Amino acid sequence: MPIETTESLLNRFDYTYERTNNQLEIKLGLGLSVTANFSNSEKVVIKESLTTWNFLTGTLDMSLKSALIFNFVAPVFFIGLFSYTLGKDYLLVMNIAFLMIFWVLLWSNYYLVKAEQMKQTLRRWNEN
Repeated sequence: MPIETTESLLNRFDYTYERTNNQLEIKLGLGLSVTANFSNSEKVVIKESLTTWNFLTGTLDMSLKSALIFNFVAPVFFIGLFSYTLGKDYLLVMNIAFLMIFWVLLWSNYYLVKAEQMKQTLRRWNEN
């Protein structure tokens, strides 16, 4: 499917996107964007990324996969840091750990579902 057909469908369903040569960057809100690259005429390459000011990486730009790895390693570091600095206040450390893990799981699931939903939509549009 040509890029123009996908672009018309994005307009029809009121998606916010930017076109650069043979590439569409679709903004899904809350710092998530999906990029569809139409350079190869036989297959469309679809990637997702998190831009600045999102709920998983804050001010860092990175792919969703990198953000998930980062957010499962960072809490271990911070929980260790809090355990060391707060000493014997285990209840506070456990509450902080629970909140960090809950936050990461909540937003990871949100971004994964939103990105996969858009990727599946683009695949369905480009099958015909």
